[in-house]
Amino acid sequence: MSIIDIHACLEGYPIPGISQNSIQIANLMKARGIERVVMLSARASNVDPLSGNRILAAMMQQGPGLFGCLTANLNRIDVSVQSIRDLLGQKRFIGVLLTTPTPREPLNPLVADEILNACRRYQKPIYINTPNAACVHVGLQLAKTYNMHKFIFVGMGGMEWRTAIASAQQSTNIFLETSGPLDRAKIPAAAEAIGAHRLLFGSGFPYLDPAAAIGLIQESELSPNAQANILFENSARLFNLEEIEAE
Repeated sequence: MSIIDIHACLEGYPIPGISQNSIQIANLMKARGIERVVMLSARASNVDPLSGNRILAAMMQQGPGLFGCLTANLNRIDVSVQSIRDLLGQKRFIGVLLTTPTPREPLNPLVADEILNACRRYQKPIYINTPNAACVHVGLQLAKTYNMHKFIFVGMGGMEWRTAIASAQQSTNIFLETSGPLDRAKIPAAAEAIGAHRLLFGSGFPYLDPAAAIGLIQESELSPNAQANILFENSARLFNLEEIEAE
């Protein structure tokens, strides 16, 4: 079964040698049976969006199956907008993460406005960290206000995943990404409520081994077709990966 992991962090782990470059990430993903991976830059989230995203742009070119999600840090609006203008036109940047150095705190919708307007011309999905219900509520507000964008709720609400599912029921431009707590109930509940076609597989590597995240899907009671949609088809379609790879 083909697998796309839409959430792996570059330079994201404090222990040296773990996820420090794209080759390490690609090798581990290959060992887990993952063919394509979308990387996010911890440097861009925590230090400097411009240098972090530029490093990520270079890392994406080091092998097939490597893609990037550009990070826009809402504490660094000017350099984040510059990163969008300089880099988001690259086809292997397939989305934009809105974040701050404190990702467990909700985004400020007024501050997010400038970033979301800068992203309009590219029409690439918007990632939002949703580790709790407070972040989910702001994400829903943004999804309703900026309905020209598709939003991916990373972590689907954490332990409060029911809130994320309820939000996705209210706005059809919301997709739920499966990383976060390994709760066996959340994937079947989400598929029943909004359909498996709006669930996207992400591991959250290196903080969670992709094998455990894959097991959460494969050990569910979902049909093989629904599992294939979550692990591969939905992301391939949302990000137009076949078109990107054909060029």
